Amino acid sequence: MIDIKAKKKMIELVRKIIRDKRSRGISVIPQDAVDVLLNDASEELTDDLISGNMIDLMIPGEGSVPVLITLAVKYLSDCPPALQQLIDENLELKRVKDLVGGQLSWNDYLSLPFTQMVITETLRMANVIVGVIKKAMKDVEIKGCLIPKGWCVLTYFRSVHFDDNLYDRPYEFNPWRWKDKEMSFNSCSFTPFGGGQRLCPGIDLSRLEASIFLHHFVTQFRWVAGADSVIHFPTVRMKKRMPVWVKRRSEI
Repeated sequence: MIDIKAKKKMIELVRKIIRDKRSRGISVIPQDAVDVLLNDASEELTDDLISGNMIDLMIPGEGSVPVLITLAVKYLSDCPPALQQLIDENLELKRVKDLVGGQLSWNDYLSLPFTQMVITETLRMANVIVGVIKKAMKDVEIKGCLIPKGWCVLTYFRSVHFDDNLYDRPYEFNPWRWKDKEMSFNSCSFTPFGGGQRLCPGIDLSRLEASIFLHHFVTQFRWVAGADSVIHFPTVRMKKRMPVWVKRRSEI
């Protein structure tokens, strides 16, 4: 979680960037997200709205992936069979890369199916964003339920991800449940990145970052995790920040 003082500093920094861009002249060809918003022709985007939008983009990008990685380590620590299969898969990739040389590539990322299953199951078990609130702009009826105009609706992702009508033994960490299943992020039963027009654009980047971390972590280190538990409100986090004791494999 970002504290209030840090957020204020970020806002001031973004506002300064906006002022500097305006003083130099707005670039006709956008170079970044701020340029795109500054080029908005509707004249409805004030500097405060632009800086607010940028902060909204920065905070999830800074905090969501570390939480995902931490949760993956937590669940793997509690599930030795899953951890061993993940280690075996990534050690094999490392062996191949050591032979042929070169850095990890996109194809290498795609060649780690069980790693992807672990990340997907982690997202199901403890979605970083617990839900979204939407306001009805008109009367809406859904399956016989009337949502009056002006009412707000909370879509609680956790209740969907733990629905035993959708998932067998939903409270168990079971990455194998995703084997041979085509992943759809527009499915109403799996919404770690939202959906529809508000589908998070960082889907692939966040999963890639988590995969790279897990690859290097399990191929270079062993660890012993301390006792800890997941807190789901108001945001998902570890109660004790997930203490682990780490050693390099070469030291064991």
